[in-house]
Amino acid sequence: MIRALLRLAFLLAALIAATPLLAGAFKASIERLPTDQGEPFELVLSLTGRDSLEPPNVTPLSKDFEILDRRKRSRMDTVAGQRVEVNEWVLTLVAKHPGRLTIPSLSVGGEASAPIDLTIAPGAAIAPPDDEPLSLAVDVQGTPPFFLQSEIPIVVRMFDRVGALEATAGQPEAEGASFTPDGGLKTYSRVFGRQRFRVVELRYIMRPQRTGTIQIPSLALKASIPTSPPGAQEQARTLGRPAMPWLGGGFNAGRKITVYSNPVEVEISPRPAGVTGWFLPARSVTLRESWSRPPAQAKVGGALVRTLRLEVKGASPGQLPPLAAPDVDGVRQYADEGKPEATSVDGGIGAVVETRVSVVPTRAGTVTLPAISVPWWNVTANRAEVATLPAVTLNVSASSDGSAPRVPTAPVAVPAPTPTADGTSGGWNVRDVLAVLAVTVLVVGTVFYSGRRRRPAEAERAPDPMHPGAVRPAGAVHGRTAGRPKLAPVDLDAAARALDAACRGNDAAAAHRAWLSFARAMGGTGAWTPRTPGMAQAVAELSQHLYAGGAGGWDGRALRKALATERRAAKARNGRKARGLQPLYPTSR
Repeated sequence: MIRALLRLAFLLAALIAATPLLAGAFKASIERLPTDQGEPFELVLSLTGRDSLEPPNVTPLSKDFEILDRRKRSRMDTVAGQRVEVNEWVLTLVAKHPGRLTIPSLSVGGEASAPIDLTIAPGAAIAPPDDEPLSLAVDVQGTPPFFLQSEIPIVVRMFDRVGALEATAGQPEAEGASFTPDGGLKTYSRVFGRQRFRVVELRYIMRPQRTGTIQIPSLALKASIPTSPPGAQEQARTLGRPAMPWLGGGFNAGRKITVYSNPVEVEISPRPAGVTGWFLPARSVTLRESWSRPPAQAKVGGALVRTLRLEVKGASPGQLPPLAAPDVDGVRQYADEGKPEATSVDGGIGAVVETRVSVVPTRAGTVTLPAISVPWWNVTANRAEVATLPAVTLNVSASSDGSAPRVPTAPVAVPAPTPTADGTSGGWNVRDVLAVLAVTVLVVGTVFYSGRRRRPAEAERAPDPMHPGAVRPAGAVHGRTAGRPKLAPVDLDAAARALDAACRGNDAAAAHRAWLSFARAMGGTGAWTPRTPGMAQAVAELSQHLYAGGAGGWDGRALRKALATERRAAKARNGRKARGLQPLYPTSR
């Protein structure tokens, strides 16, 4: 009986451990959303925990997409604390037409993936600019208008139909704009007419620093191409002939050529007249909120967590404004620092930021949290709009014991709810039921086993009158306290160096990003504000220049000087704290 119960318990435990692997083992995802019809993108089909001899059935994709390339890769991942193998099929796709499209459900080995909706904007189809063996093209992604401090995707493509032996090209440059690489090299094949081309693609992010027309000059591509017909080396191997190094560029053979890309002009629009404050050009803006429990259940001294979520379509993470809850009499609010992230918004390119605010009432009665508004500029309708969360009224009840509330002086850490497989929180699932069954079986088995061991002992000896019912355990069981994972700290010195470098280069956008990292490093997991007036003033001037219509260029010398003063003040303060106690065993010299 005992052995049967133990076997059943072990079986249930194995099922519990395998539940994450059984649910959602095959899924589809997009690594980078396309901005328009002409941009290729990668669809990744992942199979977790096992492999399949047959590739996924991708026939349903042919309706709306063209498959440019396909490859398979494997990697190891951690799922529910276990190392498992993940096999991935990577498909390079391009949309056949613009509009709202759906990547249908695909299947492999009896499992199916969930469909994915995406929106494809109209755009020019990719085509080589000329009929040369090697060519280079520079394209601007996204849809105008473009504004100051926007992040504009730029793609550089090399079209090769002869099998270049080597090729190098410079990075785009333009007066009045900066360029940053965005991702690594991407290579795929595509047929134009009757010719198959190898396409090599590099992406950059252009950040305009002035309005007006910005011209990206032609880029030079220096390459070495084989002197034999394309594919001659491969054809020789196919026919079983010995390798001929003079075919296909062996022994560094080849003809040196230089080709130039087309120049590109980008029109940067000024801030619309009458717009003040933080400027957010976008295609749609949605502001949402959620509460850890209903506001009607507010009590004095009890914390409610309010999550503010801003979703912006057609903007980059650096353009999103900070979300802040206004101060209100009768409550104390502690907000964490939300980190904007690039993501898909309504099937298109966008960004999102979440801010969690701990709301702690300090008195009973009615307390109204004012409305929260985010002004933005609708680039589609060419007008100013406002996304607003309505005011929230809290009917705060007194604390249950009638004592004065203890209001925390630091943000209240509330763990985020764990989502289930269907994306919702709470409720019973298969894993919960199996866990309850396993615990029940173990408890019943333990009680039964303990009863059988206790009966012979009680029959042989009388109970000790000095210690009735005392039981001495056969062995000590030491439990482990599950610790909460710690957040990875930001390197303070690295953040300071990045901020100093951005100030030296007078790069306002890079300085703002570096400042956010520096603030996180100084504040740890909590909020932090500058301790010196100079730092506060320099940061305010930087934000004024970036998002409040500051005229002219930005000079980083003031912020760089304030940074040095701020760090000296922080070191002096830490030094005073460290000198509180003398060493227990001082050494004599």
